[in-house]
Amino acid sequence: MTYRRSWALLVLFVLMAALQLTIAARQCLWGDELFSLALATGHSLEQPAAKSNVAAGDFVQPPRPVSPEQLQRYLKHEHPPAGLARVVRAVYLSDTSPPLYYILLYGWTILAGTSDFAARCFSVLWSLASFPLMASVTRRTAGTKALIPSCALFAFSPIGTYFGTEARMYSLLIFLVLATAWATLRLQQQPGPAWAYFLWIAASAAGFLTHYFFLFPWMAMVAFVLLRPGSFRRAALIGCVALAMLAISPWYVHVPDSLARWRITGGWLHMRPSEYHALRATRNHFLQFFSGGGSGLWPYSAWSARSASLLFAIVFAAMIWRLRSRLFGETRLLLWLWFIAACCAPSIMDALQHTYLANNPRYTLAALPAAYLLAALALTEVPRRVSLVALVLILLAWSAPIAKICRQHWRNSQPLCQIVPVLQAQATAADVVLVHSIPSGVLGIARYAHSPLRIASWIEQLGRRRVQESLPALIGGRKRVFFVKLHLLGEPLPEEDWLRAHAEVVQQKRMQEIWLIEFRPKNSATFQSFSAAASRGFPPNKYWRSRTKRCTFTRPQPCARRGATEPNLL
Repeated sequence: MTYRRSWALLVLFVLMAALQLTIAARQCLWGDELFSLALATGHSLEQPAAKSNVAAGDFVQPPRPVSPEQLQRYLKHEHPPAGLARVVRAVYLSDTSPPLYYILLYGWTILAGTSDFAARCFSVLWSLASFPLMASVTRRTAGTKALIPSCALFAFSPIGTYFGTEARMYSLLIFLVLATAWATLRLQQQPGPAWAYFLWIAASAAGFLTHYFFLFPWMAMVAFVLLRPGSFRRAALIGCVALAMLAISPWYVHVPDSLARWRITGGWLHMRPSEYHALRATRNHFLQFFSGGGSGLWPYSAWSARSASLLFAIVFAAMIWRLRSRLFGETRLLLWLWFIAACCAPSIMDALQHTYLANNPRYTLAALPAAYLLAALALTEVPRRVSLVALVLILLAWSAPIAKICRQHWRNSQPLCQIVPVLQAQATAADVVLVHSIPSGVLGIARYAHSPLRIASWIEQLGRRRVQESLPALIGGRKRVFFVKLHLLGEPLPEEDWLRAHAEVVQQKRMQEIWLIEFRPKNSATFQSFSAAASRGFPPNKYWRSRTKRCTFTRPQPCARRGATEPNLL
């Protein structure tokens, strides 16, 4: 590698770090990130109410309004911190992902704390650690000429930047996919020492323990070695696969039971999004790495998405024309297998399970490195000056979505850090904030609030709230009710219906997907007089329905929300 190229890579790395750290420090956490923090501190959130164990740190819905500080404990370590066994138990009960990310986040938050920035920095570190691996894999697949294009696309990809700064397992997943690809190429191209085989086994096992969709790029790499073993003999590959499977077996023998357990949000993948189209969703999985359109994760910029898509289409067409029959030759076959397998994974699972995974862009993130390796390879097939101009134009087209991501103070249409100051400025100790959401939504409101605010939760999926029995304890004696609803997942809102029928709406506002409605009693100073007469005429089962019934949204929502519709990236 030349001296000039080394300096260019260093500059790209520094700029990538500056960009991601800036975003990590700017945005508040959203529901899924709060979920990560709860599990990493040993608190299960989504188990059935009857099976909650207070001693094990499980979330329990308080019977009465409580201070924000009482709810914030679910997002912090105890003193002393809970053991790793409790973290694994929380993952087993609440999540449908393997536990490695949460175990590592557990150790990180003990050292760095549980602030928003600390939780995000853990993901940023894995994203930055992927950069040198990306460079190394590029040298082995596309040559040194492709180093700058591949690393520049990797560093400033809008979707990579977005998920690289999210407190979830996706940047760790990308790191492990790259590590497995590097070990695969190292063993295929050169006779491997023992440490290279150990690295392949360790990276494979870690990938399987981070995300179940690691299976698809991993299978592509195994298929590549079986087709073109090189120095990585098939017998050695089979032995490595066997050892990797043995390493993950302690967790995977329990996976069927874990996935079969009831969870509060367990059915969200079966909820058909409005205006959903399977072919369009699958097509978007391939386009999202190139267009910068965001799949609803950030404000859509049509000119940027179309310009970037057109530029990539031109360079890919040039590559296909130049390579022709050699398009799948040598290590290029690995890149194509990897990219196609990872992009098709959600659609394959949807066909098998009758779900709507394909509506969520995060499930194809394992394809991200392969996408930019292929794009860099395509840029090397055109004249150098043309390649440089195309790369600069692509980065300019991507600058619009990057700027939109940087300007946002929240994610996934959940401006928790914006709605809470409004509540804090208006609500007093004589009022109550009634939050209708899932546990992570309730904890999100509490996360950014402080006393004298009092928060009451209404988690419909738990089946523990009834209007006649629950509302007197939650709002009785209060002057005002600030009703907050988010993360509804198609559930009914019986308490809102009662409030609208028996109280006065003072104001209501909407911030993205969060609704805030202020209610006051109609004929009294407080809500204490409502309970007996008013609730008698309210049918107790009017708003209940089967937990297994599939729901359909009636209005389009941004893709980042669970069960939302996907945009057209063209």
